[in-house]
Amino acid sequence: MHQAIMAGFFLWLLLVGTTAAQLHYGWDQAVAGSCTRPLPAPQSALQRRPYDVLRYDLVLDWRQPLQDSSERARSYRARQTITLRVDTTELRHIELDAHPTLVIDTVTLLYTDLLYTNALPITRVGDRLNIQLPWTLHRGDTLTIEMMYRNLSVDSDRNEFYGGYNRYWQANDTTPLPAPLAYTMSQPNNARRWMPCNDRPYDKALASITILAPEGFTTLSNGIPELTHVWFNGERVSAYRYQSKEPISTYLMVAVASRFAQMERSYASRDSVRHIPLRLFLWHQDSLSYSANAQWLLDATAAMMSAYEHYFVPYPFSTYGQVLLFPYFMGAMEHQTMTTHHRNALVQRWETVVAHELAHHWLGNLVTCATWNDIWLNEGGATYSERLWLEYAYGDSVARRYFAARRDRDYLRRDGGRSQPPVYNTTGTNLFNTGTTYVKAGWIFHMMRTMLGDSAFFALMERYMNTFAYSALETEDMREFFEHTIPNPPVPWRTFFDQWVYSVGHPVLRTDLLALEPTASGYRVRLRLAQTQDTGVFLPVYVVPLRLRVREYWSGSPHDTIVLMAQREKLVDLTVPFLPRTVELDPLDEILCEKDTAALILQAEPQVHAAEIRLLPNPVQRGESVIVWAESHPSGVQLRLWRSDGTLVRTLASHDALTPIPTGDLAAGVYILEVYRGTERQHYPLVIVP
Repeated sequence: MHQAIMAGFFLWLLLVGTTAAQLHYGWDQAVAGSCTRPLPAPQSALQRRPYDVLRYDLVLDWRQPLQDSSERARSYRARQTITLRVDTTELRHIELDAHPTLVIDTVTLLYTDLLYTNALPITRVGDRLNIQLPWTLHRGDTLTIEMMYRNLSVDSDRNEFYGGYNRYWQANDTTPLPAPLAYTMSQPNNARRWMPCNDRPYDKALASITILAPEGFTTLSNGIPELTHVWFNGERVSAYRYQSKEPISTYLMVAVASRFAQMERSYASRDSVRHIPLRLFLWHQDSLSYSANAQWLLDATAAMMSAYEHYFVPYPFSTYGQVLLFPYFMGAMEHQTMTTHHRNALVQRWETVVAHELAHHWLGNLVTCATWNDIWLNEGGATYSERLWLEYAYGDSVARRYFAARRDRDYLRRDGGRSQPPVYNTTGTNLFNTGTTYVKAGWIFHMMRTMLGDSAFFALMERYMNTFAYSALETEDMREFFEHTIPNPPVPWRTFFDQWVYSVGHPVLRTDLLALEPTASGYRVRLRLAQTQDTGVFLPVYVVPLRLRVREYWSGSPHDTIVLMAQREKLVDLTVPFLPRTVELDPLDEILCEKDTAALILQAEPQVHAAEIRLLPNPVQRGESVIVWAESHPSGVQLRLWRSDGTLVRTLASHDALTPIPTGDLAAGVYILEVYRGTERQHYPLVIVP
């Protein structure tokens, strides 16, 4: 799902030259004592019912709602058939999810060759439907339950992204729609509002959905359509049955009907075997008014599919469709093989939304969260895939800027992320919290990539998808799998998940220069790195691989070192074969953190302040004098020259505009000139070169 409050994404390209960095790794060998585990091992949130649904076969009769605009015609009749297998020693009743607005008229049981049609004791408590069985079932037994029911809901649940069953003849402002529209929306727990089911994401099943609609209407659902004839209430009706050939969770099931135009193109999968049909469904007037946008959407989808097949595994389903809806919540939903979009995705070309929903077919639909505590696996993976698409299509600099903007706007916000919940277990009102469920979770995938490197990370993701294909898993399942596959990452997986997934917050990083000294082969730079985050809110220490970039004085060429930051404070000595100019923290935005945005300056360039003070020349050759030019002041100018380690090496007083400072007795390195003019005090870096 994508909550697209913004209308698309404006791509900007920067004309910036790049220089290949020299990369040097300087991992600390010991992390012992650097990070106390913030939480005990999390307990599983998975609550399995004592059965496994094998398949659903649903028939929805939407003929009356789509040909009669009156409110009394909004309700519909339906038949749900559930086949399940028993997973417990003895089972005497079946508990299902069904909203109170679903009125169950009849229940029929089929057990082996025995058809049971007698009235069964049924009890309801809230959304729970309990069917008392006439006999005891045992582990491995299969049972088919057929229910005839009516949906008497009077409106959708607008507070849950139009959850449940929706039927519209006009927009909210009373403007008639181009055609009557009916659709369902199930995430997170709203499949029960339009069909009885085991409405829990862990329980995937095969499914078929058949929608009975008036002539001229297009019906859409998950999977492959086939024209069929069904008997419903004693009537033989022609309709399309959609078959999900791959297991599907109830929240990913969908039903849509309206008078749609259809556009289509084919995508040749990288597996060299399949041609995936890409279909787009939209109202006829939109197919004319926005024909160029519609073609863009299909072409972009094909390009995005190529990108995700490049990064992950071949597209894991046999078809992909997209349908434009209105009224609809301001976003989109990744119903398996049939994504539903707000109409603005077409009108305003919501590029990253289109990418997000397609990416869910790998991260969310192929591999699914087992509980809603684990929703970050879906949404974080799809959010990070937005970045992957931009990187693939427009280059790394565009992708970096986009992801940094999402971090600043949606996660850090105005309080530096202090009010954000943890990524794991953001249930209730925070389930779809943009800052953590989407953005921080996306950064977690990015940090795994930058920690492991591209080759190892994408190989890991490919193996992850193949191992858990068409199944559901919890967060700890992912951690354990990663730990088994790559047992010795730079940051232990237990530490990584504890600090990023199960705990709130992020590090706040800064650096200070302690010394800059010439050596026989270049310069030694001594830095103090510190984590300064509020320990009353966030963890005192995060273990992170931190990239430091030193730029050469004359050319600006980068020299990179990665250190494992595993303490509150850390001293780092860097030896570089050139005179350095600046040090940058995390220059590639590889860590979710706050940091000094400006580079630490190791040299000085002429600066102009209100007092018009200049140092000429700067840098200065050792043995020559540097001239301090300053406007005259009645009390004169006091000068103090400090070494970068804090040692005072020279004190001068002058009433002249030009004051020379000899350097013959000073070692090459970085100094700080402190200038007093009356009550003003200013600091200027001075570099003395050999």
